Amino acid sequence: MTRGLGRFARQNTIALLALFLALGGTSFAAASLINGSQIKKHTIAKNRLTNKAIKQLKGNRGPAGPQGPQGPTGAQGAQGVQGAQGVQGPPGPAGSARAYAYVSGGATPALDTARTKNFSAVSHVGTGDYCLTPAAGIDPTTTSPALSVDWSNSSGSDLLVFWRASGLGCSAGQFEVLTYNLASVRTDSVAFTILVP
Repeated sequence: MTRGLGRFARQNTIALLALFLALGGTSFAAASLINGSQIKKHTIAKNRLTNKAIKQLKGNRGPAGPQGPQGPTGAQGAQGVQGAQGVQGPPGPAGSARAYAYVSGGATPALDTARTKNFSAVSHVGTGDYCLTPAAGIDPTTTSPALSVDWSNSSGSDLLVFWRASGLGCSAGQFEVLTYNLASVRTDSVAFTILVP
């Protein structure tokens, strides 16, 4: 009985040793093949290899290649939806002009009150000759106004508007304005603006 057990133990030991060598040799061979990169891609299913072995098969990442040329510009996209209107901003600061006026022209001129500041009256003293009365403190002898023709409410062509500093046709303290056509003929058909900076 004892002899039989001894034989059985020896046989098991030999079998286990053979199995160990077989498994160890296979692992060594697989490792050497992987390290030597001798396994062709796609010949072994990934689920049969360890993560470490798969990384060894892939090899190290090479350096980045040069950047390619820029591609052509794509087509313009569709216009987006219009956004909501923003809140109204605060009113701007008051302008620096001390006085301005819009004069309708003609034989019975009038000031447009919506576009007039610090002028109280206008009078027609002759063809193309107007006298404008500024507010107190605005002296025609110490300031130079800017004038412009309003083409929308004037008639004729090549129209001109001038200021006469001497104020020969007006009272002291008034601005005298003369309106002409290009033929140097005075005309009442000119609407104009005057601005005192």
